[in-house]
Amino acid sequence: MDPAEAAALLADPYRLGPVTLRSRIVKGPTSTGAADAGGYAQPWHRDHYARVGRGSALTIVEFTAIDDGAALGFPGHLGIASDDHAAALATVAERIRADGRAAGLQIAHAGRQRTLPGEALAASAVPWPAIERRLGLRPRAITVDEIAVVVDGFGRAARRAAQAGFQVVEIQAANGYLLAGFLSPHTNRRDDDYGGDPARRRRVLLEVVARCRAALPAEVALTVRLSDRDHEPGGQDLAETTGLVAALAATGQVDAVHVSSGNHATRVRQVPPAAVPPGAVWRSARTLRTAGLPTIACGGITEPAQAATLLRDGTADLVALGRAFLADPDWAEKALAGAAERIRPCVRGNDGCHARAALVGRPVACTVNPSLSLPSASAPSGPVPSARASSGLAPSAAVPSGQVRPDAPVLVAGAGPAGLEAAHRLAGHGHRVRLYTGGRPGGALRDAVDSGVHDSFTPYLRWLTDRLAASAVEVVDAPLHPTDLGGGWTGLLVATGGVARSLPGAVPALDVLRGLVPLPADGPVLVIGAGRTGTSTAAALARRGADVTLLGDTTRVLDDEPPDDPPTWTDLLASVGVRTVLGHRARVIDDQEVQVDGTVLRAGLIVAAVGREPHHDLYEAAAEVAAGRPVLRCGDALRPGRLHDAVHAGARAARTLHEALAFRQVAR
Repeated sequence: MDPAEAAALLADPYRLGPVTLRSRIVKGPTSTGAADAGGYAQPWHRDHYARVGRGSALTIVEFTAIDDGAALGFPGHLGIASDDHAAALATVAERIRADGRAAGLQIAHAGRQRTLPGEALAASAVPWPAIERRLGLRPRAITVDEIAVVVDGFGRAARRAAQAGFQVVEIQAANGYLLAGFLSPHTNRRDDDYGGDPARRRRVLLEVVARCRAALPAEVALTVRLSDRDHEPGGQDLAETTGLVAALAATGQVDAVHVSSGNHATRVRQVPPAAVPPGAVWRSARTLRTAGLPTIACGGITEPAQAATLLRDGTADLVALGRAFLADPDWAEKALAGAAERIRPCVRGNDGCHARAALVGRPVACTVNPSLSLPSASAPSGPVPSARASSGLAPSAAVPSGQVRPDAPVLVAGAGPAGLEAAHRLAGHGHRVRLYTGGRPGGALRDAVDSGVHDSFTPYLRWLTDRLAASAVEVVDAPLHPTDLGGGWTGLLVATGGVARSLPGAVPALDVLRGLVPLPADGPVLVIGAGRTGTSTAAALARRGADVTLLGDTTRVLDDEPPDDPPTWTDLLASVGVRTVLGHRARVIDDQEVQVDGTVLRAGLIVAAVGREPHHDLYEAAAEVAAGRPVLRCGDALRPGRLHDAVHAGARAARTLHEALAFRQVAR
C-alpha cells in the first residue's frame, strides 16, 4: 500500500462511544515496570507517556492494579487502589491530553500471574507452570465473597480513573489475568455460579462491566481487552470468545473490544516474537467484529501499511501498537505524514521490552531505541532509580551538545549496530564524525539478514543505512587500519565487532551462509552450536535443500536467549526439517566425522557456530599512539552479545566519549 493511502486511512477520525478520536491509531498498554514500591506513578511516567505515543489518537496507560493486594502482579506495577494513586496518575493523563490525544487507562487484577510475594487469587487453583517451577507459587481459588470485593474494586478503580482525567477505561480480561482465568475452561474448574458452562464462566466479567459502566460518567468510553484464545489444552477457543463478544454487545455497556491472544504461559501468542509471523490475532479481530462490537486490533503491527490494511479490509475499527511505539515514539506522526520510511522499525525481539524488563522485574527498555532507558544528555533526570541503573550509566552532570566540534574528527571504526548508533549520537552531540564501515555497513546485523531467517531485521537494517546516508557523518567505505592512526583525530571508538571462534575440521557458519563454501552434493550437514548463529544457519541451509542436523551441548536451542525464542525456534527448525541432537558435547574427529556422546556421525560438511570473540588489534594499536586522546571499545569488539547489547553499548559509548571530549575541551 502506498504511504499516502495508508496515511489517509489511518487519519480518518473515529467515534469510540462518547469519545471522538482524531485518527485510528492507538498506543496500546505496555507495562513500564517503573512504579514505586507502593504502585504510585512517578514523574518519569508523565514524561514517558508524553513522549511515547505522541500523535496517536488514544494512548492507553498500562495494566493498573485495582487494589494493593493480590491484584498487584510484579515489581514496578502501577496501581489505582486509592485516591492518592489516582492523583499520581492524573498528571500522566494531563500530559497525554495536552497534545490532543485521548487518555485511556487499563484496569486489572493479576490473578494467577502474580509474581510478588504473598497470596495469588485465581478462578481455580491452577498455576502458571513457569512461576510454580521458579518461585513455588500456586494460586488459591477465590471465594464468592472475594469475587464480590473484586467486582466492587473494578468499579471503584473505574471511577478513580475518570476522576483522574482518563476518557477511556479498559477492563483487562485477556492474557491470563484474573478475569481471563474465569473465561477459560482450562483455568476455571469451579462448580458454582462462576464456573461450568460459558454463561457462568463469563458471569464475573459481565458483573465487572456493569459495575464499571455504572461508576463512569456518560462521557467516558469503556472497552474490554479479550484474548481470542488462550491456546491452553481444553481452553478458550474463538467460537466461545465470539459468543462472549455477542453477550457484551447485548449489554449496551461496552464501546469496543481490544483483541489480543494467549496468556503468559503461551506468551508467543500474546506478544509474538520475530520468528512468529503476525496476523493470527488480526484474523480473529475480524471474526469478533461480526459479533456486534467494534474491534481494536493489535499483535505485531509495526508498519503503517499493515495497520491501514486492517482498517481497509474491515478487520478492525482501530489499530493498537505497543512495541512499535517503544521503538519509535513518533510512529503515529510519521505514519500520518506518509513518511513510513522514517520510522525506526520494531524488530519484535522481545528482548529489551520483555526478557530484560518485565521478566526480571526491571523497567521497560527497547532493543533498537536506547533513549527509552538512557538518561537525557541535557538533564540528569530519568526514571525511578532502578530504571536509571538499568541503563548501565552512572548518573553524571549534563554536558551540553552542539558546542564541541573541533577541526579534527572523532573516528568510529565499524558500522555494525553499535558503530552506527554511536556515530549518529556523536554527530548529534556536535562532533565531526568519520565512520569507517569496513566495506560492510550493518556488520553482524547484515549477516543475520543475509542468513535468510531474520526477515524482521531487514527493515531495521534498511533504516540504519538510510539514516547513515542522510546524516552528516563522513563515511569511509573501508576498514580503519592501525597505520591510519597517525593523523589528526580527537577520539576513537572501536566497534569492529568480533570474529568467529574457530573449530578445527569445521568451516565457519558465515562462510557457508555467504556461499564461500558450497553445500555438499551428498551427505548431511552437521551444524555445531545451538545458539543464535547455529539455529539461524541450520534453518537457512535446510531451506536451501540441505539435510541438516543441529548439535548443541545445551538442553534446548537458544538457551540463553529471550524465553519466547527457544520454543519458537524449536518449532521453526522442525518445520524446515532440521534434526536436533542436544544436551551433548560434539567433538570433531576430522572434516567428515563428529563424535557425540560416544556415537560417531558422518557428514558431508561440518559447520562451526560456536560463538564470537573480540578482535583486539586495532584497539591495542590505537592505545599505543593515543597520546592522551580517549580510545573506547563497544559492542562485540568489547564483549559479544545480542542486538540489544550492541545498540545500547553504542549509545553508552557515544555518551561516554562525548563527555570525555567535552571535559578535555573545558580543561584546556
